[in-house]
Amino acid sequence: MVRHFHRALRALKKSPETLKGLDRIPGPAKFVYQRPGQLEPGVEIKQLPRIQKGLDERFYNQYLLPSKNWCKNNAVDWANMKDYLNMDLTSLSSKQRMDMNDSLKPEVFDREKGTFRMLPSHLLESPLKIGDLVLLRSDPSQLCMCVEVPTEVTNPSYAFATIDGHIRFGERNMILLRIPSFHKSAANYLIKEEVPYLDARIGTVKDSPEKTFTLPIVARQLYTSYVPFEITKAAWNRMGMTTKKLELLHRFLQRSTGPWQMSIFRLCELVALLDIQKCYSSSTGSYIEGVMREAGMCGTAHPSKTSFGHPLKSIDASDFLATYWSLVQQQEQNLWGQIHTHRAMLTPISVTVLPLALHHLYFEDVLKELKKDNYAALVAFAKLINTGDYNSAKLQYPQVSRLLRDYAAGNFHNNGPIITIVSKLFRKLDKYQHKDITRDLCHEFLQEFSCELIPNPQLLSNEIHLPSTSEEALLEQKVYDLALPIQSDDTSRRHDFGNMNVYCIDSETAHEIDDGISIEDMGNNSYILHIHIADPVSLFSDSQEGSLSEEIWNIALQRGFTSYLPDCVTPMLPKGYSKAGDLGKDGIASKTLSFSIGIKCNEGSIEILDETFDVKLGLVSQFPRVTYKIVDRILDQKQNTTQQAQELRALHKIAVLLRSKRVKEQNAIIFGEGFNRGLVKLTPADNSTSASLTFEDQEETASTILVSEIMILANTMAGKFFRDRGIPGVFRCYKGLQLKNNALKGYNSLRDMMHSQTFPSAQDIAKISSLLNSSFYSARAEEHEMIGAPAYLPVTSPLRRFADLVNHWQLHCHLAGRPLKFSEDQVSDLAWHIQSRDVVLRKAARDSASFWTLVHLKSQQKLNPSRRLSVMVTSVPRLGMVRCVLPELSSARGTLKLKPEALSTAAIGDVVHNCKITRLDCLDGVMELEMQ
Repeated sequence: MVRHFHRALRALKKSPETLKGLDRIPGPAKFVYQRPGQLEPGVEIKQLPRIQKGLDERFYNQYLLPSKNWCKNNAVDWANMKDYLNMDLTSLSSKQRMDMNDSLKPEVFDREKGTFRMLPSHLLESPLKIGDLVLLRSDPSQLCMCVEVPTEVTNPSYAFATIDGHIRFGERNMILLRIPSFHKSAANYLIKEEVPYLDARIGTVKDSPEKTFTLPIVARQLYTSYVPFEITKAAWNRMGMTTKKLELLHRFLQRSTGPWQMSIFRLCELVALLDIQKCYSSSTGSYIEGVMREAGMCGTAHPSKTSFGHPLKSIDASDFLATYWSLVQQQEQNLWGQIHTHRAMLTPISVTVLPLALHHLYFEDVLKELKKDNYAALVAFAKLINTGDYNSAKLQYPQVSRLLRDYAAGNFHNNGPIITIVSKLFRKLDKYQHKDITRDLCHEFLQEFSCELIPNPQLLSNEIHLPSTSEEALLEQKVYDLALPIQSDDTSRRHDFGNMNVYCIDSETAHEIDDGISIEDMGNNSYILHIHIADPVSLFSDSQEGSLSEEIWNIALQRGFTSYLPDCVTPMLPKGYSKAGDLGKDGIASKTLSFSIGIKCNEGSIEILDETFDVKLGLVSQFPRVTYKIVDRILDQKQNTTQQAQELRALHKIAVLLRSKRVKEQNAIIFGEGFNRGLVKLTPADNSTSASLTFEDQEETASTILVSEIMILANTMAGKFFRDRGIPGVFRCYKGLQLKNNALKGYNSLRDMMHSQTFPSAQDIAKISSLLNSSFYSARAEEHEMIGAPAYLPVTSPLRRFADLVNHWQLHCHLAGRPLKFSEDQVSDLAWHIQSRDVVLRKAARDSASFWTLVHLKSQQKLNPSRRLSVMVTSVPRLGMVRCVLPELSSARGTLKLKPEALSTAAIGDVVHNCKITRLDCLDGVMELEMQ
């Protein structure tokens, strides 16, 4: 560059005539700086006025115009908005704050205190929608706002805006916590696809660089940032005090006999009521117990001792957020276990309270001991293991075995110190020091180190409350083993169905038989259906306070459900109660709660005669022996003209017409056989402590349709019965997600399939699975949109579901003309507890199924390391990866690394062949594959 300059200077000196005319040459229109050697393009050096003009144009088109259009579309006076363009949320004027507060709902925003409140029941009123506040995995330290719902089937992402206006795209599984919207009305839109100015884009990429989205500045300032900022700021300010309160409350909430789940909303209420200063000025114990009573809890705080009927109050949104953050922080101290999030509400609803001595104090001492003298105990333990002296290692360091067992079981959450200790230990073991440290590796070491056989460490989880994990659960099981119901011989109030055939259709291995079906042919294609349900309520006395019956009721309440894990079944009720209450004992009169309804079959249609619906206490005794397979065989035998065959054919015909009616009139969605493939089945092997692992597909046959449709009818009619009479009950509900454009069309295409009598394939289900919500329990008679029921009250499985047991007891009281057993507030409290147990047990079932499925794949991988698989894509590509599932094994889910050329073509529902497993961690549910 210097050389070129001097060469030009010498040339000018040799040309005096040129120098004389320099003052007459006009200034250049633009300056172009040419780089040497023409290796790079020239850079135009613009003059200041032109730079200013370009800046003004860009600002107008990229910032000002979108804000102006947003105001126009949302009936906002643009003339008053200019001040908001440069507004600072940390220093709002009183007018600006007043303007923003005017747009908030007065019932959830306190103007005087400037606090935002939320009602837990509002989480049930609608699924995630625009305006809701969320905490994202990618931004766990600040609230964001949902600014768009899914618009495409091919990319079912939501859009979220951070406080500073950045847009995040992601699916619902990104959400850690949700708070319903505080605004009176939703904006017409918050983000829009960007129209680039001079091909320069400033928006956030969604699918491709050519498709970006922007959030107008005024929309951010007025709508998306103010409320999240205020709540986040207040939550951070309260964190210190909230942490102290939770630590103090834990001392009184914990139970020395074992872990238990507590409502996170009730915990927030306790945090708000607790005054630390009053603890110092009075007896802490008596003061805390008073606070707990005020929140509707007895001194023990156990759910079975809770005074159900204390309605959940509105809670401060900042307290809710601060409590969540504090719980996550204190998980490291082993005070709190897993935080349980509901998949429909997308927010935590309960947390596991861990025993103080057995967890917090125990592991605090263990960590101190293992860290002493520069981890001398770990060195000594590792030396014993490396030399094969396992017995000495077990005897001298039992605390290491306990720590590793809990680590493999997944009982540590966000616990850095424990992870550090486990890592240091494995780095000192010769056999394992070069391997990735996972729960699988820990389990493998325990199997080698300990003589104790633990096929599935997940059964040692603190969450599922098995006898192997808590002293309390062990005592409860002993009570169950000894419990025998006191049966009443009084049948005067019961209707005897005499010799009517009652078909209890179930599998050969059913643990409880709690439903049966009868039919009366009234002629002229008219029938009366009787759905007989086991009546375990008759085994509990009305005045059971202080009795064994009360203890059984409380244990059943805590369990909530019979838990069906592949390797463990834990019944909700004692065996003695289940045997006394279940059906199917031919010739023995069994007590039932019977639902009867008239049916009229027309040509290709069915009429349900609502006015004939009746509920009564019954006695049934004639039980033909039938299973699903037997019924299918009878229905296939067209020549079979026995009474049983004729009744079963009539029942099947009614079931098929009922399904058609649900689809046509209530837009029900049915998935058929493509939904659950490769379900895990463990069968005890002969002469062996192990079990054989097999997989079976969920089949839909004539018998399964018969049973499911008639049970749906019973639950639907029971829901209508409760709703019409104002009887409080525990309902099961489903609300579809809020969708737009092609996403909504994709969801509606499912209904189109139903109307054309076509079941969705596994590929169809994969495409729309992200557009499906989850069901939930509620004390309100809400619609179950998936089943197609205006109100759906579960009553058909009282031996296995506590919700059904509650509803049965309400019916007993109603039929006897007595005051109802449970008030509306009590039922609401029970519904929240049942909801929590449902979340815990469903997650345990998913984790267990995933574990055994991946164990199977790992064994296959060892036999054939070069094995290739075909997987189905279940998400959009992100950073070169997609989520996937093995089509033949529904529980085998993982991530697939795509080849660069496949990044632009991989779509949800596509099947990718020739994939190789690169990593399997069975306990963590991790499966990683890559294309070959």
